[in-house]
Order: sequence, then structure tokens, then C-alpha cells
Amino acid sequence: MTGYDLVAIFVTAAAVFLPKAVPLFLFSEAMPAWLRRWLEYVAPAVLAALVAPQIFLADHAIASPRPAHLALLATFVVALVTRRMLPPVAVGLAVLVLGAVAGS
Repeated sequence: MTGYDLVAIFVTAAAVFLPKAVPLFLFSEAMPAWLRRWLEYVAPAVLAALVAPQIFLADHAIASPRPAHLALLATFVVALVTRRMLPPVAVGLAVLVLGAVAGS
């Protein structure tokens, strides 16, 4: 992975995250309490929905550990613990990068 790849990843992440996060920060006080409580569970639910199918194979057996599977599992666990969006993504990316570096 080159420095340009890393810059592209961070620019893409900012381009996706900022348009979604800024309105929530700006208008969070205007939202009803029930909506704020509901939104707290959206990110972990989406991450769980994305991660769980990738951990299991088509025959519902646990896949052999590979860097991608370990990153998915780490992302899932951190999402359950923190119930936030950024920490699971950061941990999953770190595990994936470390697994790729160790494998090469």
C-alpha cells in the first residue's frame, strides 16, 4: 500500500462521513429524544448486518481465519462494545492492514 492509497482512503472516508455526520451534530438538539435513542442503534446494527454474513460461509461453518475475517470479527466486537461508528471502522481497518503487512 502506497502513501497515495492511504490518502485516497482517508479522503474517501471524509467524503462519506462528513455529509452524514455534520447534520446530526448541527440538528441533534432539534431531534426528538426517541429519534436520538433510535439512531444510537443504527450504526451497530448496520455493521453487524455487514459483518455477520462474511464471518460465516454458505454452509454456516465458521471460515478459516484470514486477515479479512479477523478484521470483520474485530469490527463486530468493537461495534457491540462501543455502539459507535468510527471506533469499529478504525479497529477493523487496523487489523486488516496489520494482517496484510504480516502476510506479505
